[in-house]
Amino acid sequence: MKKIRIILLLTAIVSLILGYLLHPEEFIDERKFLKDIAPDITFAEKGGAPPHYFSDEGIAAFNTYDIMPSIRGYAGPIKTLISLNREGKITGIKIIGHSETKNYVHYMESPQYLNRFIGKSISDPFEIDKDIDGISRATVSVTALAKSIKNSSRIIALNVYGLTAGAEEAVMTTDINWIWYLLLFLASLTFYFAARRSKKFLKSRDITLLAGIIIIGLYLSSPFSILHVFNLLLLRHSSAIIWYVTAGSTILSIIIAGRFYCGWLCPFGALCEFAGRLPFKKWEVPKETDDKWRRLKYVLLGVIIAIVFISKRIDYGNYETYVTLFSFSGNVFTWTLVAVSLIANLKVERFWCRYLCPVAAFTGLFSRKADGYPSRHDCPMGNKPSPHISECIRCNRCYKGSE
Repeated sequence: MKKIRIILLLTAIVSLILGYLLHPEEFIDERKFLKDIAPDITFAEKGGAPPHYFSDEGIAAFNTYDIMPSIRGYAGPIKTLISLNREGKITGIKIIGHSETKNYVHYMESPQYLNRFIGKSISDPFEIDKDIDGISRATVSVTALAKSIKNSSRIIALNVYGLTAGAEEAVMTTDINWIWYLLLFLASLTFYFAARRSKKFLKSRDITLLAGIIIIGLYLSSPFSILHVFNLLLLRHSSAIIWYVTAGSTILSIIIAGRFYCGWLCPFGALCEFAGRLPFKKWEVPKETDDKWRRLKYVLLGVIIAIVFISKRIDYGNYETYVTLFSFSGNVFTWTLVAVSLIANLKVERFWCRYLCPVAAFTGLFSRKADGYPSRHDCPMGNKPSPHISECIRCNRCYKGSE
């Protein structure tokens, strides 16, 4: 494992350096997008304060990020090119850059959705589920988009046309969904330590796994993903509290309990485990073959680390089944991978977790050495006796002693 850690660390460092050398600064050629939002208008060069493009027809075009860089979506700013007329109404709109997960925001980027902003005035409230349609599982992103459009449009209207939005009723919006995630995490961690003291608490793991499917997967659609790690390392922070709770709690759990997230909370891991309990005869995978294939997840992690860090494109590293399944969005390849991974559990326990999952590889890399986990015949990971701790999901069935 030490050798794998060193190889992956060197891969990450070299890839990050190459990425910043090849892409020293993200550059978006805004002029090529101006024709998309105002096809019959010729704009002068960008200038002024705040920066904008202006035309003889009195249309102003601007990038919302130039004006409101502090407004961020789930994984970073959403850069949107807007055109505004003298009456303070939006005449064109196009998203030209973002770091959101494509599965969740593909509809938000579509002309069908964005065209609903056209004709809106700076005096409109731009409130989700009121005058702006919300998008299930992309609430943070859509809210950030609407807020950046509203605030930047009003600033341009004031400074370019002398228009004001008028009095506006203050609206307090509070996202408390992160509380559900935190409560589930704390409850699961409590049961984890209780199960180490008494086997009578082992059944509680089924409850937390089921809750993981319902709360983390279906309700919040916020499973921990390797994309969280990539965004952290590329310094692309979020404005969503749940993003920090998901990433922070998982990293904390790795420090104190290894692959606890995999064994007690992961919604896709839970589905895999429950599928594996169905009464189908399992394949006996020889230990040597099993050990060899378990290394595949580290190879895949190394490959996507290189691809993502060199390209600086987070979406290039997205093949995770749980992102596809719980966002209800994916392509033929990712949906096929979901189906194969779930069906394979009928013959091989936790097939995805054993051989393919990048989060399993990441959490395994940093699981500290622990005694008292010798494995046993009903190990949900199919671990043979005395497994490496990186393969242990801390179900506590076999736990025999203090660490």
